[in-house]
Parts: sequence; structure tokens; C-alpha cells
Amino acid sequence: MQSNNKKESIKLFLDMDNVLVNTIPVLNQRAKSLPTGARPDRIPGIFRDLDPTEDAIESVNKLADYYDLYILTTAPWSNPSAWQDKVAWIQHFFGAEKNSPFYKKITMTHDKGLVHYVGGILIDDRPYHGASSWNDPKTNSVWIQYGFDKRLTWKDDLVPFLIDIAQNSQQTSDIKTAVKKSNQNPKYVIHGNVSTFKKENWE
Repeated sequence: MQSNNKKESIKLFLDMDNVLVNTIPVLNQRAKSLPTGARPDRIPGIFRDLDPTEDAIESVNKLADYYDLYILTTAPWSNPSAWQDKVAWIQHFFGAEKNSPFYKKITMTHDKGLVHYVGGILIDDRPYHGASSWNDPKTNSVWIQYGFDKRLTWKDDLVPFLIDIAQNSQQTSDIKTAVKKSNQNPKYVIHGNVSTFKKENWE
């Protein structure tokens, strides 16, 4: 049964790049025109006008009825504009007012593992920057790797899977138990290797 009490809802943390934002295809295209060794993620303003991933906006709006939503993302250290542009992107697509699901709920850090101690679910496409730390058995936290199982994307099964987890969490305070109960049929691969991931050529 769905809960309307946000204090009882699971915290759901969403990465931005390649989860909410269609980042990599744009960066890869820009990299082709850059000198060898140059990084497209350091271009000022590159993060401001990127398109959302398919069905991301609609999916987040659905999940806002089931979860306490947060943004947990990383921005390039050598591109200060990226930090501002990411906030502007969220405000553009989800609003800047108090009724936004992400109103004053954005965390930017190069160590996402610092946040996992509060508990919850992290949706992130890569294990880096502390994302894999969310599998710590000592904390009530889970990392679901966006798109590793091709069915776990916004346009496919991710939203109903997350809704089912939220509903199962009403019967247990342990998030891992709720995820396990939801992950019966069909059976999803929640994440890949926690230490390796194929990077782009320019990274």
C-alpha cells in the first residue's frame, strides 16, 4: 500500500549523468573535435543544455509519490560551471519552487559513499565516486546500477520495480529485504562489478 507520509518513505538518490541526463553521447561527440588529451567535460557550459534521458522526467514525477527523492551527483573539479549548470538543469526540468521534488535536496560530491550512511537506494550508472559503497551490509542502503540490466531503465522496467520495492518496504524496515522480495519474477541483475567499469576513451 502506498504511503503518503514522506517521513516513512525510502530515500531514493538519483545520479544525474547518464541516469537523468543524456550526457555521454554529447560528450563523446564533442570529444571528436578536441585535441588529443582534452576532456569534453571541462568545456564551460557543456552541462547546462543537455537533454533528459528517455522517460526520465515522467518517471521521476511518478516516483515522487512513493519516495523521498534526492539528487546525488558529481561534477568535474576542473569545470566550475558544471556545478552551477547541474543545479540550473534540475530547476529547469523539475522546478525551483518548494513543490519541486528536489527543492534544496541536491548533493554534489566526489565521494557519494559519504551519503550512504543515511540509508536509502542510489540509482547510478557507474560504481565510481563511492556509488558501490551503497552495498555496505552495515547500512540500510542499496546501489542499483542504472542500465546494467538493460531492463532497468526509465523506458522499461525500472519504475515499476522501484514502486514495488517502495510498497514492500511498508512491511519491512530493511531495504535490502524489500529489494530482494521485489526481485523475484522477473529476476534482475542489480549491478555489475563494483570496482571496474569501461570508461570512454577521453576519460
